[in-house]
Amino acid sequence: MYCPKCGHKNTEEANFCGGCGKAIRAVRNTKPIFAMILALWIGGLSYGYATDWSFRWPTETISSVKTKLVSKDETELKIKKAPTVVNETKKQVKDKTELIKESLPSVFTISTGDGSGSGFLYKAGGYIVTNAHVVAGYTDVTVKNSVGKDFNGTVIGISDRYDIALIKSEANKHVKPFVTEMKETPIGTEVIALGSPKGLENTASIGYLTGLNRDMEMDFIYEKIYQIDAQIDHGSSGGPLLDAITGKLIGINSLLYKDNTVFGFSIPMHSMQKQVDDWIDEPMSNKAVDALFNVYDDYVPESYQNSDDTSFDYEDYGGYDDSEEEDYNYEEEPEEYGPDTEVMDEEVEYFIHDFRSQYEAAIDHNDYDYIAPYIATGSSAESELLEFLNELSVKNEFYEFIDTSVTDVIYTDQSIEVYTYETLNFTKEDGTVQYLEKKKLYTVVNDEYGDHQIQQISNQ
Repeated sequence: MYCPKCGHKNTEEANFCGGCGKAIRAVRNTKPIFAMILALWIGGLSYGYATDWSFRWPTETISSVKTKLVSKDETELKIKKAPTVVNETKKQVKDKTELIKESLPSVFTISTGDGSGSGFLYKAGGYIVTNAHVVAGYTDVTVKNSVGKDFNGTVIGISDRYDIALIKSEANKHVKPFVTEMKETPIGTEVIALGSPKGLENTASIGYLTGLNRDMEMDFIYEKIYQIDAQIDHGSSGGPLLDAITGKLIGINSLLYKDNTVFGFSIPMHSMQKQVDDWIDEPMSNKAVDALFNVYDDYVPESYQNSDDTSFDYEDYGGYDDSEEEDYNYEEEPEEYGPDTEVMDEEVEYFIHDFRSQYEAAIDHNDYDYIAPYIATGSSAESELLEFLNELSVKNEFYEFIDTSVTDVIYTDQSIEVYTYETLNFTKEDGTVQYLEKKKLYTVVNDEYGDHQIQQISNQ
């Protein structure tokens, strides 16, 4: 190839002349290409404006970065906290389950010839509170416990003004009573209603205290009563209302709102406590209880008994005229008194079985109060049991009671000797389980009220 400038001969591949250095190949003109690109760019801008595009590249300001960080932190926080909330909820449910389980032995079904209701142990000694309308017209009632056993009960207090009554049941005198809340419970408190609605025993419903200071007057006067949305029904009357957190007794479930179980009413227990305590100190007589609701036509009011008012005629009350009583000579035959050992044995057996049941609860919860009513104060049994529970609190050992059989009961001048055969499973700290058989001797005495109490426990 020859240079068009100087005529120097160059190779075919050369771009520049080897003689004069001038370019010997045509250089590509880039102007048309640039013009084409520029035209396309301008066209794109015009189309973007027409269609409201945004050609801004995403940018991160300080605030947007903070927002991202906060969102990220909140997300991580929620992820971390979620399991904790679930665990707390499970714990609350477990606590309520335990509370209900522990409370049921102190709740009873009260039956009369007219129907049934509910009641609860207010004070150790077998003192059971219920509604007056549950037992009105009766002095003798049937008390059924949470495991279906029937016992006799006697109404020793009842009001025709307030819907409250008190029953004494000797067979349940060692059952642990509820602890009463002495102050008004605030609105919004979570509550548990226990009882036997429609005769369905061991029923528990959970709700809230939704109203205070409700006053009503029907057959009875209801003052400053609680409104609740925990479901109750016919048969719940007389049952306990508990604070779901503390487990304390706060009310006596008493009324439904026009047969609507959406909400009901409960008498505050603290407002009735003095009346109940007065009945415990001075029980009403059977005749006084009978007369309050005019059930028996042949009852002579106590105000007329031993009265000097000769104008009063006992015949008006279906009684008898004692003016002719002097015509009769009565020779009273001496009655033979002696212990009915069969009845006494049964009572002692109930006492020992109740103690063993509460003893297992005392071990499970490491709480001596469960068995305190069964143990004589200052006795060797008290000191030994307190020491055992104290030692158990620092050990990882468990006891599961299987059976307790009373094998013999011997009465002495000073005490009752009760022989038992007991079986249980003992779980050691290393996790191994041992089956145990024990023979025990319980020395039982009576306190000043005639109640049984354990003075000494020894191995046979």
